[in-house]
Amino acid sequence: MAHSIKFFDELGLVVFQFWGDLSYDELQSFFDEAVKLPGFRPNLKAIADCRKATTRMTGKEIQKLASYAQKTDPLWGDSKWAILASSDLVYGLSRMYSALTSDYDVQTHVFRTVDEAKDWLGIEIPETDILLRTAE
Repeated sequence: MAHSIKFFDELGLVVFQFWGDLSYDELQSFFDEAVKLPGFRPNLKAIADCRKATTRMTGKEIQKLASYAQKTDPLWGDSKWAILASSDLVYGLSRMYSALTSDYDVQTHVFRTVDEAKDWLGIEIPETDILLRTAE
C-alpha cells in the first residue's frame, strides 16, 4: 500500500490518498503514523481517498482494525472522516468499518464521489483543487 498525506490548515482538513493493495498491517501502521505527523491536531476533518486502492482484507480483519482504531480515536477528538471508495469491495468493507466504529469520537461515512464527501464534511473547495494539491 502506498499513500500520501496532505494537511489543509485553512480548512481544518487532512487528505489521505491510498493506492495499491490495502492490508491490515499497513492500515494499522497508518493509524499510528497519522497522529504523529507535524500538522496533526484534534478535531481535523479527513478525506480518505481509496478510489485507487484494492484490498484482500476480510471482514474479520476490518473488525480487528476497528478495534485497533480505538487506540488513536481519542486523539482525533470530535472529527468526521469521509472515505471515498469506487470498488464495491472497498466500499462494502469501509461501510462495515463505519458501522463498527459508530460510537467512536470520529464519525466515519463512505461515499462514491468527492462532492458527496465534501457536502457531508461541510467543505467549500473544488474537487480538483483538493486532489491536485494533495498530489504535490
